[in-house]
Amino acid sequence: MNDQQLKQLDEQGYLIFKNMLSSSQIEALLGWLEELWAKEGDSAGEENYIEVGVRRLANLANKGDIFRGIYAHPQILEVIETIIGPDMRASMVNARDVPPNTGVRMSFHMDSDKGRARDATGYSAATAIWMLDPFTVENGATAFVPGSHLLGKSPKEVLSDLNASHPDEIIIEGQSGDVLVFNGHGWHAGRPNLTNGHRRAILVHYLRADVPRPENRRQHVEPENQTELTPLERELLGLDDKLS
Repeated sequence: MNDQQLKQLDEQGYLIFKNMLSSSQIEALLGWLEELWAKEGDSAGEENYIEVGVRRLANLANKGDIFRGIYAHPQILEVIETIIGPDMRASMVNARDVPPNTGVRMSFHMDSDKGRARDATGYSAATAIWMLDPFTVENGATAFVPGSHLLGKSPKEVLSDLNASHPDEIIIEGQSGDVLVFNGHGWHAGRPNLTNGHRRAILVHYLRADVPRPENRRQHVEPENQTELTPLERELLGLDDKLS
């Protein structure tokens, strides 16, 4: 990262990286995700949670080598390390699709588990959103409050209406193949898709390795799907961690 990117990440809490996926990579990812959605049906996403009105998939690290280049992408990991340090875990590797004409707005929230504030070690969470469809104002691109990661408070502690627009929010738009990376302590919310197209993305949620992770915040990878993993990938997935 250059000095300007470091400054933006520190002060505003987010960065956009353009054209991180080729058109063929996007096509392959979307094709495989649609197969998984068709296969898993109504249970899709249940390893993490099922979101009403939205299609989800979870535990993607166990569902295809195609996702290894997503959760372990070196350029993105450099940013994550800048936020939470080198000892990190990809606690969730999920897909999310807000279908056409879906009036679902998420509440403002943080991705630090249980609204965890920055502690003596530093920030504990960061998130990468890999856009597989364009993210626009009309289709519900992410609302983000720049600088909110510096407040040391969760939206619940400050906002009277978590579902209302925030006066300081920005809508972070992007094209297919772009990646939004943000500090997990930043306030953000997904918005309604008011178009006739899908808004699909892969979301990778990273936690500092010392942060306790419940079962639905871990990647559960079957032994037969671990054979090709690199040492870095195993570490990111926490496959050799001792469970407390």
